Amino acid sequence: METYEGHGETSTLHTLAPHEVVAGTVLKSDMEYLYSGGLAGRGGRHIYDAIMGLAPNSRCPYCGHRRVRQLDHFLPKSKYPAFSVTPLNLVPSCSDCNKDKLAGDAARLEDLPLHPYFDNVDHQTWLTAELLEGPIAVFMFNVDHECGLPNMDLLRLQSQFDILNLGELFTTEANEELASIRLNLRRVLEDVGEEGVQELLEDAALSSEHHQRNSWKTAMYRAASQSDWFCEGGFDDAELI
Repeated sequence: METYEGHGETSTLHTLAPHEVVAGTVLKSDMEYLYSGGLAGRGGRHIYDAIMGLAPNSRCPYCGHRRVRQLDHFLPKSKYPAFSVTPLNLVPSCSDCNKDKLAGDAARLEDLPLHPYFDNVDHQTWLTAELLEGPIAVFMFNVDHECGLPNMDLLRLQSQFDILNLGELFTTEANEELASIRLNLRRVLEDVGEEGVQELLEDAALSSEHHQRNSWKTAMYRAASQSDWFCEGGFDDAELI
């Protein structure tokens, strides 16, 4: 526990060596069973559920969007069995992020995803959206490398963003969000004009930012409110009634 915490606080978890034997005699299979049969089983389920409850609003800390469904071993138990039941190594996550995350294969710090318990980057707005003008509006998301975070944090964020396919996820969600508000935007544009649309979008961005600074929704509404083309009717789809 102290070894893990020390490496977590100094961002050196990637330097820990994979191992097959724990404490000289305990095998990897023993530790894996301790997790699956003990912590995740009936006997330790109350501990498992308590760790699951650490995720704010039950949202996955890796993608910040989907609901948590399981515990992720930040350092995989197949390579680091000593940490199979270490609470600091168990992170509530959605099933997609748990499957796609490749923390165990990170030999360099820049390839290691941000650890939700040790790495806090939400004091800066690092998620940005670009609004593509065309027949229909499309939002593209990425990490803002000019946001003021340390370069290593940005490299790790970008790696995590790419590995977990967050750009594709956020674009899909933004397209769905736009479809759900399009009718209301039409009415505001007709009744109040483009300034009314812009004000509506700015309010939505501020409200979303207050809830979650680096969410796709915050970035989407911010980009939309700053686009004259969008506010003048670019949000519409000529093929839809």
